[in-house]
Amino acid sequence: MTLPDGPLIAAPWLVAHRAEVIVLDASVGRIGRPGGATDFVSGRDVFTQAHIPGAHLADLFGAFSDPDAPFAFTRPHIAALEQEARRLGIRNDSDVVVYDRLGGAYAARIWVLFRACGFDRVRVLNGGLTAWVHAGGIVETGPEVSASPGNFTARPVPSIFVSTEEVMELVASGDASRSPLVCGLRKVQFTAEGSDDPRLGHIPGSLNLPYADLLDSMGRLDFARLNDALKELQLGPELGRQITPVLYCGGGINAAGLALALAATGRPSFRIYDDSMNGWTADPSRPVHRGQER
Repeated sequence: MTLPDGPLIAAPWLVAHRAEVIVLDASVGRIGRPGGATDFVSGRDVFTQAHIPGAHLADLFGAFSDPDAPFAFTRPHIAALEQEARRLGIRNDSDVVVYDRLGGAYAARIWVLFRACGFDRVRVLNGGLTAWVHAGGIVETGPEVSASPGNFTARPVPSIFVSTEEVMELVASGDASRSPLVCGLRKVQFTAEGSDDPRLGHIPGSLNLPYADLLDSMGRLDFARLNDALKELQLGPELGRQITPVLYCGGGINAAGLALALAATGRPSFRIYDDSMNGWTADPSRPVHRGQER
């Protein structure tokens, strides 16, 4: 068996090849708060309720984030990620498919983390658990079953992530023609008009490419929408420019979704501002723009 090219896997392919790959469930749980707000928590409970048979939980509230970092979803240290991958049974020659049930951005985050380890044998299930069921896949309940330890060895690719200092330099230069800042937040969060939430708004000079707007009704990436959006933002390949966008959002999740979307259309060059708006707004002296960019 050979994995299809590109970062995405269609559900019918996974139904046919389920036994030949390691499947990771990157789902998170949601808890409603008074006033309509939502908190996100570990996906262990939703995993127990339903998951693809044989899947293992890739917990973004656990080993796939740094527990000592000041911001949620900060990437873990390479050694910790390597250890968790081995616990999940991943070997250097394993083929891995990861999915979630919230539009693919959480699965994309796992894909990015493995990319940062120099491991390119990971694919994301387009449409997640919904697409799996729609394609005739069955689900099972209960906790995950332990895997035989793998021998996964990370080969770090440090250029994938940028620091707050690098973003500050990019903003100060005023020249983002080859490294434009691209924000994956929804338009209402990007503009933050009428909001008093200090974490909303965007880094000055950013383009807005809401990840959620790139999905169809089943939560799959819609390539027509994506290509139209890239063309409108002048990020498409038809301009003949070598562009490496710096992607960010609120906390690094939708930024990973954008990275996946770009790679899926043959634009594999990207960098991610891991701390995103959580990190940028931690220092009130850093500028935050509200409203549309002119």
